[in-house]
Amino acid sequence: MSHSVYFDLKEINALQQLIMEYVNDWVHTQKTPIPQRDVITGMKLKGVKDFTTVNALHVLIKKGYLRRAVTTTNRTYYVMLRGI
Repeated sequence: MSHSVYFDLKEINALQQLIMEYVNDWVHTQKTPIPQRDVITGMKLKGVKDFTTVNALHVLIKKGYLRRAVTTTNRTYYVMLRGI
């Protein structure tokens, strides 16, 4: 089940938009913050390298689209802050 999210393409590039759509789908189906490894795995299935995905995640955090979730483990999770 896909939930549409629209982003201002002037602010984010195609990869960042793809990541935001992936995070949005996760949020609507799993109802939890998404683990970084799951974002990386999902993007790898679409042909995106791990390093490229991590860089795009950092940019989305800097632009205010995502934030890191607070966890009790040493794993990184992301929470969607906004969609356009």
